[in-house]
Amino acid sequence: MGLIDEKKREATIEQIEHALAIMIRRFKKSINENHTSNITAHEYVFLSCLFKKQQETASGLAKQFEVTPSYATIVVDKLIRSGYVQRRRSTTDRRIVELTVTDKGVKTYEALSVVRRQVLQQVFGKLNDDELMQMLQLVAKLSDE
Repeated sequence: MGLIDEKKREATIEQIEHALAIMIRRFKKSINENHTSNITAHEYVFLSCLFKKQQETASGLAKQFEVTPSYATIVVDKLIRSGYVQRRRSTTDRRIVELTVTDKGVKTYEALSVVRRQVLQQVFGKLNDDELMQMLQLVAKLSDE
């Protein structure tokens, strides 16, 4: 690749970064406009995982989302303070602390899921099936190590 090609490539990457930042900001804004919950995107992802698995440990969440255990604990603690999640000792091994979603957490998750699904349909509805599959393949390629 020559110098001009490298500069074009760099400019293209910067344009992609900018477009992604705008897309994410608009997505978050649209979610917040359509639901009054004070839950952040990261908290929602953790809550969603706990809702689907029914129970998990903080270290299990950290591994799944590739974050540090301390960061996972911070997110989990906020979910607990908000009343969305609770800690329970494992019935099979008292040393293990399992996280479960409370009734309040279930209601919040279900309400946010509806809003998020609507917003995602609106955003990705602009793509046809082939474009959607291509995007999935490209994003998966970028997330592989």
